Amino acid sequence: MALSANPRESTKAKMREFGDLYRGGPDEVRGDATKCYGALHPRASQKVCEAMGCEYFNHPYTQSYLREKTDKVAEKADITQERVLKEIIRIGLFDARRLFTNSGHPIPIQELDDDVAAAIAGIKVREMPMGDDGKLVTVTEYKISDKGSALDKLMKFLGSYEKDNRQKNESLAEALLAGINRVRELDE
Repeated sequence: MALSANPRESTKAKMREFGDLYRGGPDEVRGDATKCYGALHPRASQKVCEAMGCEYFNHPYTQSYLREKTDKVAEKADITQERVLKEIIRIGLFDARRLFTNSGHPIPIQELDDDVAAAIAGIKVREMPMGDDGKLVTVTEYKISDKGSALDKLMKFLGSYEKDNRQKNESLAEALLAGINRVRELDE
């Protein structure tokens, strides 16, 4: 049973319920179209749930509903593409020297600027005995976010891999064509 491009209101209501389960239902159904459809139609067979779950999920009405909900949540949480990109830039362009003063001493965490603080993924603070007298010294360890991953995301955002991917595809196509031509030559 294929869904029409403009479903009835009762079907739209089911699609909205489906979308709500898909986005924020219990862990056992969230993100699984088959299980979401099954939760709405408990007497449906597994096969029907698989087919209709896929159809519900891919239907333009459901996709529009999910996009609208996601946009509302993102707006409420002040999550914008610009803000996320800025955070990726902070990590990708992080310079570890900014954790220290000019004389090489660590800058206290509360004095780090926003760009440096954004690149820190975790902090471990512990006290360790130091020297013969066992005097306790506070040691602070910073775990820095994965710079390589951030740079990779920035390269993708900038489209910098497109030329490389085209070149790989072109060289693969050329190799295949050369192989086909070689086989033809051998057959002649």
